[in-house]
Amino acid sequence: MAEQEKDNTFTVVAIVTAIAIAGVVMLKADETKHLQYGGETSSKAEAQVLAKHKDFNNDVLSQAK
Repeated sequence: MAEQEKDNTFTVVAIVTAIAIAGVVMLKADETKHLQYGGETSSKAEAQVLAKHKDFNNDVLSQAK
């Protein structure tokens, strides 16, 4: 009798799934890292930032008044 080849499909799917899950876990851990280096998040601090914001709208008619 001829030897049967071992089917590695389940092993490949399991390894790819494990790599995908590990990648998602690493990305989720890194997702909010930039928030810890930010400054105040109070409404007063946000108002100061928005006051300095330049408006890039191309509404020339409202500026002509």
